[in-house]
Amino acid sequence: MQLLSAFHDFISQNSLLSKTGTTLLACSGGLDSTVMAHLFQAGHLPFAIAHCNFQLRAEESDGDELFVQTLAEKFGVPFYVKRFDTATYAEEHGLSIQMAARNLRYAWFAECCADHGFARLATAHHANDNLETVLLHFARGTGLAGMSGIPVRNGLIVRPLLFATRTDLEAYAAENDLHWREDRSNAGDDYARNFVRHNLVPLFGQLNPNFVTTAARSIRRLRATQANTDFLLRQFLRLPDSSDAGFSLDKERLALLPDLRQALQAVLSPYGFTDEQARQLAENSDHTGLTLQSPAGWQALNDRRQLVITPINSTAAPSPIAVQADDLLLRMPDQRALLLTPAERTAPYPDGRSIVLVDAEKLQFPLLLRPWQPGDWFQPFGMHGQRQKLQDFLTNTKLSRLEKQLTWVLENGDGAIIWVLGHRLDERFRLQPTSMKALKISYV
Repeated sequence: MQLLSAFHDFISQNSLLSKTGTTLLACSGGLDSTVMAHLFQAGHLPFAIAHCNFQLRAEESDGDELFVQTLAEKFGVPFYVKRFDTATYAEEHGLSIQMAARNLRYAWFAECCADHGFARLATAHHANDNLETVLLHFARGTGLAGMSGIPVRNGLIVRPLLFATRTDLEAYAAENDLHWREDRSNAGDDYARNFVRHNLVPLFGQLNPNFVTTAARSIRRLRATQANTDFLLRQFLRLPDSSDAGFSLDKERLALLPDLRQALQAVLSPYGFTDEQARQLAENSDHTGLTLQSPAGWQALNDRRQLVITPINSTAAPSPIAVQADDLLLRMPDQRALLLTPAERTAPYPDGRSIVLVDAEKLQFPLLLRPWQPGDWFQPFGMHGQRQKLQDFLTNTKLSRLEKQLTWVLENGDGAIIWVLGHRLDERFRLQPTSMKALKISYV
């Protein structure tokens, strides 16, 4: 394998690097990260180097730090280092040494990228690491996501060596006379990953000498299947692209899925909901009012027709928006908008949900665009002037809790509600035979 050429191809095919920004390389001084740094240098890609000294191996840890610093100086790139009291952190937080080191390094890497403006953080995970991760997930129990391995890209983090095996990296190092640091802790079987590396992978290799390469191909297929499944599930459930304010799942559509529990787990796990909570929601889909909360700060409410997912701390109501007589377009906090344009008095009557025609002479500016409130009332169009509490109207319309929460009203300058956006015009503002001017209001 021509590693440098394959490296460039993999980065290009997966759009891993910013065209203008500098990449921060997480470099331990081992074979993998040393080869990655050389590939960035040989490929003329802008980079800097960051090293974590976990102070777990005394002089060896300091030797690793000095080696990586020397490497950065050789390449003439910025070098950043952070020393951690990893053992104390692990004890204080009840974590294993491995998990403590992982938490510490990724938190610092993110801080370093933010402080110095790096576009990406590159780690040196390769195909063997990916295979070991999948085998560990399989042994401990997992689904399609766990069998898809380490993501090529995850937010700020990119993994440009996932295409290469450790054998490929060793061959490149030998061809280019590279030197690196060996971590003695990798030689034993004290950690689960080392056990998989030293025992399971060689056994599979007896069945298939190209096992690592074959497995990498299978993992890529599983990852593609996972991506397609996620896409189709989102399309089928009509999930929004952005869900920071919450979203709802139609229960009739949920009932059509072959495995509701698995689907709910896939949709809700990014919001911190557990597999057990997905099971409870799936098995109690008829239990209206069931509410579960995730440790990540989200709530799932089983409403009559929908499963409503909202952030627990989303209690602050958006601020009202004043509408002046010369306003044409007003942006709302949730990316929706209100468009106001003059219209012919004889224009066709719109649906009253997304577009209304109102008697412009009855408007008193400034109008007020705001979320609805308990105590609001109006005269729904078509009820011949009968007054109704807005709360009762929304309940009778059988809206979910989330839909009620997202309902806005347009209020006249005298306090009368002109329109319940997306639902119904007020009778008092409809066009009359005597109306002289009309205003078209569109809810986009």
